[in-house]
Amino acid sequence: MSNKKMVTTLLSAFFVSSVVLSGCSSSTTSTATSAPSEKAKSETATEAPKAKKDAVSLTLAIWDKGQQGATEAITAEFMKANPNITVKVEVTPWDDYWVKRSAEATSGTLPDVFWMHSGQFLKYATGKFIAPLTDKVKAGDIDLNNYVSNLGNVYTLDGVPYAVPKDFDTIGLAYNKELFQKANIPFPDDTWDYTKLAEVAKKLTDASKGIYGFAAKADTQIGYWNDMLAFGGSILSPDMKKSGYDSPESIAALKQRYQMIVDKSSPTVQQMTDTDPREMFKSGKLAMMFEGSWQINDIYSSDIMKGKWDWAKLPKGPKTRGNIINGLGYSMSAASKHQEEAWLLTKFLGSKQAAQIFADKGAAIPAFKDTQDAWLKSKPDLNLKVFPEQAKEATPYPAGSKSYPVWFTKEAQIMAPAFGGKQSIEDAAKAVAKAMNDAIAAEK
Repeated sequence: MSNKKMVTTLLSAFFVSSVVLSGCSSSTTSTATSAPSEKAKSETATEAPKAKKDAVSLTLAIWDKGQQGATEAITAEFMKANPNITVKVEVTPWDDYWVKRSAEATSGTLPDVFWMHSGQFLKYATGKFIAPLTDKVKAGDIDLNNYVSNLGNVYTLDGVPYAVPKDFDTIGLAYNKELFQKANIPFPDDTWDYTKLAEVAKKLTDASKGIYGFAAKADTQIGYWNDMLAFGGSILSPDMKKSGYDSPESIAALKQRYQMIVDKSSPTVQQMTDTDPREMFKSGKLAMMFEGSWQINDIYSSDIMKGKWDWAKLPKGPKTRGNIINGLGYSMSAASKHQEEAWLLTKFLGSKQAAQIFADKGAAIPAFKDTQDAWLKSKPDLNLKVFPEQAKEATPYPAGSKSYPVWFTKEAQIMAPAFGGKQSIEDAAKAVAKAMNDAIAAEK
């Protein structure tokens, strides 16, 4: 889940071919009108029957427990069509997912099929840990044009595709309707800007009850990257050769977010480290937060918040309404001992049938074209349309370079302490820009 040129790229191959698995068999019918000879009868009677396909077990690894049910519903359909294949869905939380995948990659024990993130893709593609899909595309087994706006290109390196698109996501403003109603404040709408966000956050903060108006989380994808874009800044230049963190616009955006912590209308960095803002929101202690569409089911599971919350678009900035778009894919382990069966599973996971199941269950916004309507209807009490609507002008997650894993790690190490008050926001932004530019230069 960082420039308009990238937006077009990310948003055009998002949806890969509709593939419906069906068993096929061929049989020959004799056209002879006379009875077969005794010799033929004997040969027919003693001919060995076709061997049954060997039983195969595959592992499909994901990181979101909220999507486990939908994923298992899809694999159940796959196993009906392929009775010799058993698929185990393995869930590892995000914080441990890539640590585990990294260890498996070096030992040659990666799951047969696993979720791929754009921020990790280059490591696994350049390391030849995941199987290239060029032959499958050329053979027509999969058609990347079946996916929304070029998401397939996100997982392509040197013209070689390494993943089948699964879904896409954008960021929304989640808000507690009950807190707004008690304060007699109208709900957020398309007219909101950052000034309005800060103003209402102050009004909804009630320190005596431990309630905060907004979570100014020191986060990239669900945090200040959206702010930076809205203020006219950038994460990377259009050609991805220079950091945008040190631009006056980006620094202004970072400062406005930090100011909400200073004003105490947001929890502190330490408070948000101890308790994730999403958990605060689910318990009714947070009025507003930026959050990704992939967390809808998690928030929806809160009994405390049932019927008391909704989504709005992110606020407008001085220049535009910023938003980050990303998408997940399915990759196959290059070391899998069952390449043929792993491909059958991957192909099915990327099919329209699988996308429809995800949409019906509201698990994620499916990447397959013309399957989003069911997702929108999966929770009619929520304003889900803000997510695909914002996708039209969103900026792709900026992971399309070999330098990304280097500078992204350093970014977090610099910005988190700054939001904790240990360094000025401006100095931190400039330090991030230098780290990014150094990493980009080393990539050449």
